[in-house]
Amino acid sequence: MKRNVLVIGGGAAGVTAALRLSAGGYAVTLLEQGSELGGRLIRANTDALPSILLGCHTATLSVLETLGTAGHVRFSSRSNFEFLLDGDRTVRLRRPWTPAPFHTLLSLVTFRGLSFRDRWRALTLLERTWEGDPALPPDLELRTADEWLAESGQSEAARARVWNPLARFLLGDDLTVVSAAFLITMLVRCFLSTRRNSGVAIPTHGMRRLLLEPARTQLNRAGATIRLETPVNQIRFDAQRVTGVQLRMGGALVADWYVAALPHGSLSRLLPEGTLTHYSYFQQLTTLTDSPALTVHLWLDHPPPAPRLLLQAGRTYHWMVSRADAETEGRRTLVSLVATGSSDLLDRPDQQLLESALSEVRHAFRTLATARTVDYRIVREPNAFLSMKPGTSTLRPLQQSPFPNLFLAGDWTDTGLPATLESAILSGHLCARAIAEQG
Repeated sequence: MKRNVLVIGGGAAGVTAALRLSAGGYAVTLLEQGSELGGRLIRANTDALPSILLGCHTATLSVLETLGTAGHVRFSSRSNFEFLLDGDRTVRLRRPWTPAPFHTLLSLVTFRGLSFRDRWRALTLLERTWEGDPALPPDLELRTADEWLAESGQSEAARARVWNPLARFLLGDDLTVVSAAFLITMLVRCFLSTRRNSGVAIPTHGMRRLLLEPARTQLNRAGATIRLETPVNQIRFDAQRVTGVQLRMGGALVADWYVAALPHGSLSRLLPEGTLTHYSYFQQLTTLTDSPALTVHLWLDHPPPAPRLLLQAGRTYHWMVSRADAETEGRRTLVSLVATGSSDLLDRPDQQLLESALSEVRHAFRTLATARTVDYRIVREPNAFLSMKPGTSTLRPLQQSPFPNLFLAGDWTDTGLPATLESAILSGHLCARAIAEQG
């Protein structure tokens, strides 16, 4: 008889855990309180954030390969990190055809977004980081990335124009907020490991088409049970184990193992007070904080130029991406503008956000200067992802809880990565592997 697993939460983490477990022969039931799979990936009937994949997103690419949609993710030599500098000047961080890490070091030599002095100091900094000589300071998790870069000789202008936009994109917040350790982790992972890892892919399809819809099809084929619009009221425990899950609509479900793939705030509300206060593992959930994100999606009546990812400083939106709109077979352009870590933007009226978004698109993309807006979506997410501020890594829980049959999944759990889609998918994989190791 199959051992059964109950997965609570149908976001990227829960879907990944369910996929891996059902492929491993477990009887899986997946509960999602919304009307469709996706969790925080889907808002206002569209992707909450535009789908951008880097070569270092190996867990995500592996799942898409399993689902048969990896062919829609193409890494092109023309897709690079671009920075919009003062005077609307665009500078690319190219990827020369040399082995890692020399491809990044060589790209810095020719990168005109930094002064010669900042380039030289950045080269020295990255080379020493890669070689580990001298060893990095042990307190980088407790210091901001801005402090570390300033101490390493990066000028205020370099930090504002290049390093801060990069941190906003990779970590979701300002250099003065995120920890130096997380920035270093992503610099090494993206730019100093393999040349492929720094590649940029801009799919025309969002995660609904790439991940969620094919995952649902594959789960159904594997015999998994998917229950939508099924919120959980409480997770029940005895002294040693989880004993069941109480549903809000009434009734309970029991399984051999449980995967709680929920935001940390939602999970805390499902735990009995005694469990939350008795275990420091669960107490730490209440100390985690989130960062907001605002996304404006614009559909424009203009044939799409080549897809581009543009990072910018000193503007309302921190990065934007343009690509063909898959739904119109390339007849229109979809531009998505993203601001992260700026809670004040969430209260601005739609018209003001729309006007500022159009203004920035016209500044950044000259070919779209006369395009008309056919449609738009504005996605406000006060708790978009875990804040990567100093000290956060010590608070993130491991997937295995103090109870042997309960595992936690989510981008906010301890994956060693910032709280991104890649982290969410990796956490689901880690939970499935831990369950397989138990039985």
